[in-house]
Amino acid sequence: MPFYQHILSLHWFRNQRIWYKIIVIYFPLIFVPLFVLGFVSNHVYTDAIVKKTIKNVSDNSSLIITRITGMLTNVESCANMLTINLNKVIVEDPQTQGAPETSLQMYTQITNQLSFALLVFPDVQSAAFIDTSNRIFGSNLLLERNLELVRSSEMLKQIDGSSGNNIWFPMQRRDYLTHDSDETVMTLGKRIVNIYTGQKLGILVLNIKESSLSAIYQKIGSIQDGSYFIVNDTGVVVSSQQPQDVLQEVADPAMKEWITSSTHTSDLTSFQHEKTLVVSSDVPSFGWKLISMAPLESLTADTRKITLLIVLIGLVCLFFALLGAGMLSQLIAKPIMGLTKHMKKVKEGTLDHEFQIDSEDEIGLLASGFNAMIRRIQELLTNINFEQKKKREYELALIQAQIKPHFLYNTLDVIYTLSEMGRARDVQRTTKALADFYRVALSKGRETITLEEEVHNVKDYLSIQRIRYSDVFTFEFDMHNEVLTGLIPKLTIQPLVENAIYHGLKTKGSLGLLKVTGEIVEGKIRIIVSDDGVGMPPERLEALVSKPETEQEAVGYGLRNVKDRIQLYFGEEYGLQIESQLGQGTKVTLWLPFQSEEG
Repeated sequence: MPFYQHILSLHWFRNQRIWYKIIVIYFPLIFVPLFVLGFVSNHVYTDAIVKKTIKNVSDNSSLIITRITGMLTNVESCANMLTINLNKVIVEDPQTQGAPETSLQMYTQITNQLSFALLVFPDVQSAAFIDTSNRIFGSNLLLERNLELVRSSEMLKQIDGSSGNNIWFPMQRRDYLTHDSDETVMTLGKRIVNIYTGQKLGILVLNIKESSLSAIYQKIGSIQDGSYFIVNDTGVVVSSQQPQDVLQEVADPAMKEWITSSTHTSDLTSFQHEKTLVVSSDVPSFGWKLISMAPLESLTADTRKITLLIVLIGLVCLFFALLGAGMLSQLIAKPIMGLTKHMKKVKEGTLDHEFQIDSEDEIGLLASGFNAMIRRIQELLTNINFEQKKKREYELALIQAQIKPHFLYNTLDVIYTLSEMGRARDVQRTTKALADFYRVALSKGRETITLEEEVHNVKDYLSIQRIRYSDVFTFEFDMHNEVLTGLIPKLTIQPLVENAIYHGLKTKGSLGLLKVTGEIVEGKIRIIVSDDGVGMPPERLEALVSKPETEQEAVGYGLRNVKDRIQLYFGEEYGLQIESQLGQGTKVTLWLPFQSEEG
């Protein structure tokens, strides 16, 4: 006879109250699965967290290795560039050719080349050139000390014996050709020869700090309570988040053996009596391994909390479930169960069906309210999807309209022309303005930026356009300080400025003025973009204001785009006002709410 039938057949059990029977029957059915759920959930969550951590760490390690490889490649590129530039200085410059006695001029030219290379390749910390007379030319005066140590250096002898290829030297601390003897550096050496005759010109030494490597995985690969470090094939730490571990062997013998002998990329094992997740990734070309470590206890801390919470919630639910079991009836339980199933479908994403119930009691009111809520959710989802779609369309359309290939091409053409004319300072300014313009245009994915950033972006754009159209317009800004902290959707003012240049000033035939002002009026931001260009006739201004979006001309599309974006962000009370008179100019007024990043 089954156990439950034996219980039911007992005389004392049949005479017990219903709530007691329910407790006796359902207590093990609820209590046992509850603790099984806690145990299984802990095990499943732990496995999932470990697998997810391994994947995240592996992805981060790939990014770190890519960045490190790129950094080391930049150092080699710097060496190759300096090879050519030093040839130009030492061999091709008629002022120095055959005249090594002009030491001050030579020193200045070579150190200038080294300093310029460090600007182009910021990953290189320092550079030094040792000529055939054992004179040291350093990017910093600290590299020129300890000349005797330099002359007797085995490192320089090895470089001197090479055929001119790049030679990497491992992480080390030394008293010569470095900023500080306590600083750990990795060095690239190259024998510089005359590219025409093959005659030796000297030896080039480039240093990269160990801290530059560790800074990469501190930014990219942060693991809570974990660490990253790089070891070589002998188990010596090459780079670490802990400076005291650099150039030391891995302290834990078991970990050192795992690193040097294991062919696995990840493992969950015990080191120093603590279970630890270790992920190893190979760094190509140098025989290094990037090691990522994270204590299992810290990874599963949230899992234990969730398990404990599940048990506590389950016990509370068990108590109330058993307490209320004797008070339920078919009239209450059935519609509730039906409503629960319908809610489960809604939770899974099914919003197309309403829960049908005929009663007008509390359950009926609950079902009616639930149905009304579902309909409201459907309406909100539809509106949100529409608004997000329009918002993204305007955002994408504006970015595509502003980051145009012809703008980039024309700007690069200007830079090339200025370079041909020898206007190096203008080349630098134009290049910097172009880079700053695109940096703000992208804004790391942000949709809103401060007005100060927007103004800087517009100034960069105008600086480039001013070089192209120096005889077309000048510009000035009058922005009150308090308005600069306000927020604005990026690339809002720039389309207004572009319209003013191309449709107001460019066709004027004489030098025009473009003015941008900004102030706070009655708690709102007012920005005015005005020009004294050709203006617009009344009928065109009326058409610009009243035409639907599909009929807008090119000059009106940008303005309407800005207006729609502003109203989409902040509401219908904000937007644009356009005033124009033929032959006198155009004024566009932009209204925004004053919102700051602190707010």
